Amino acid sequence: MASAPHDHGDDILYPSVRAYAATDTWTLARQLIQMGGFRAALAQYCEAMTRPPAVPWPVNKVFAQKLRYIVCFTLIGNYARWRRVGGEPPTLTALQRTAPASARQIAGFVNALRHGGYVVAERHASDRRAICLRPSSALLREIARSPLAFLDAAERILPPAAQIAADVSGDDDRLADWIRLSVERFQANDILFAPFATIVHFTEHDCGYPLLAAVMGAHYAALSPHAPPALSLTYSVLAERFQVSRQHIGNLLTEAERRGWFTVAHRGRSVAVSDELVREFETWAAGQMAHYRIIAASAGMPK
Repeated sequence: MASAPHDHGDDILYPSVRAYAATDTWTLARQLIQMGGFRAALAQYCEAMTRPPAVPWPVNKVFAQKLRYIVCFTLIGNYARWRRVGGEPPTLTALQRTAPASARQIAGFVNALRHGGYVVAERHASDRRAICLRPSSALLREIARSPLAFLDAAERILPPAAQIAADVSGDDDRLADWIRLSVERFQANDILFAPFATIVHFTEHDCGYPLLAAVMGAHYAALSPHAPPALSLTYSVLAERFQVSRQHIGNLLTEAERRGWFTVAHRGRSVAVSDELVREFETWAAGQMAHYRIIAASAGMPK
């Protein structure tokens, strides 16, 4: 089956982003989604997002949830902004003021990250009372996992003059600054996340988004023999891969079927995804690819 997306004519993008169609992000996203290699690259993205974690810490359960991810995303942005342009040090107080969670939630989560080695607390060189929160390389890599996979997908679809993903990921300071630019765009105007209600719903649950990536990966694998092998969608395989309980997986899959998003059948060997969700996911993904490609260019990285 051809890898080109469904033809929606002028409405190829999901309706929720029509108000932003003239922005640089959605102009490039429209171009990407109409190119022949789009679905093949998206299948590769889904495979990357469902790989086993590289460390024993339950990274999927910890980071694959909206609130915790955005706290880490903001922490990295605060640190990189301070390193790049100065201003307010990246303290816990600064994070509590900028991240969308309660001060108590943020303090407890940051404490857990410090114990896990994902955040390093350092005294400010000129103000010894201030404790700066520095993201470790491991945190940078975990939070950049999806952005880098989207950037790699964009590179597959629209090859640049020189490798972008390798350049961005090759240095922690460069990677942190790339994330900073994304944080600043997100905080100025959320045109990439809020418009996608179903995607947001999955991200609000522990491992909801990786599970969605597994489902969409199985969907694309069924469309093309050239797609990466899909992860089995049985409760046991999904629970083990994403480090959550079988009951949690069952609850997510049952709700998805009840809402008409997708149905998993034949003991996890097949999945039927609604056209509405396919369109929303593909538009979301095209926007993410475009966003991270654009900010890489704005940071002076290869185009």
